[in-house]
Amino acid sequence: MTMGIHPYDGVSYQDEKRDAENLKLFGEVNPVADVIGHAVQNFGFSVAQVDHMNPELNRLHLQAIWETERRLQTDINLLAYILIPITLNGEIVSYSERAHSTLFGYDLDAVGEDAYMAQIKQDKILEYTVGGTLDNLVTPKTVEPYSQADAENFEIDYATLEQYLGFFAGCKIFVADPGAEIDLLAAVGRFDLIQEYLEFLRGRFDTVISSVHHGGITIPLIEEQGIDFDGYIVPINQPGMYMFPTQDRVVDAVRNTNKPVIAIKPMAGGRYLGEKAFEYVLNDVGVESVMFGMGTIEQVTETATAARNVLGLSS
Repeated sequence: MTMGIHPYDGVSYQDEKRDAENLKLFGEVNPVADVIGHAVQNFGFSVAQVDHMNPELNRLHLQAIWETERRLQTDINLLAYILIPITLNGEIVSYSERAHSTLFGYDLDAVGEDAYMAQIKQDKILEYTVGGTLDNLVTPKTVEPYSQADAENFEIDYATLEQYLGFFAGCKIFVADPGAEIDLLAAVGRFDLIQEYLEFLRGRFDTVISSVHHGGITIPLIEEQGIDFDGYIVPINQPGMYMFPTQDRVVDAVRNTNKPVIAIKPMAGGRYLGEKAFEYVLNDVGVESVMFGMGTIEQVTETATAARNVLGLSS
């Protein structure tokens, strides 16, 4: 079990009001360290996800981890999310609207419009991430996707990447996690850049796994190309939220890989709670590990107890 970084960076997967409450609640080190300490001391957690994309809150989160280590005289292993700075003509495009449009088309082409639209219309996490309404979705009809000619000019900005890695100076990184921009590179066929990036990280870190948000397509493509990540991080939950292009395709990809898979969003952003959430990801789908966020001591107790019960561990 891995401690996720949300909601310590303000992300609730619920709504703006809850985000604001999180930002206020977790704006100091000690409250966060109290929660992390409870998870470590009473429920056996030893791995925490860390990030660099929201520098102020992410640094506070790191400080809370260090404070917990100091208090408990223990080590917490860090799983570091590292954004891939993909550039086109010198501009970072990793989270651009055209990238989202390209990925929308990627999914649509894979499963057809009916199946894909049925998937996303029930996805409350997706609705949250696009500002509270699916009317804000970026699609090839609203924004031009990247062409193959564009993709041939994609590069990875290693100078910017060094800045990202500098955020983790002084940290002992247990696992490096290339960002979910792997999906974009796979969508446009730039497997050479994925391999190049993987080799770069292997020169720095012992274990490199990849976040994949479009796992139903990206995982099989990566493996067909012989790209050898040590594992994957994939959204998996019983309601099927954030599982692209469809829940069935993601489950098939996860079951057919021989790499370890860490399931994220197992509780569908707080919408599918209790032991049933972990029974689905651990027993029905059969992942090797699970990562989830816990914002309060009470949430740690409730959620970690449910996960440990499914794993057959006493609390």
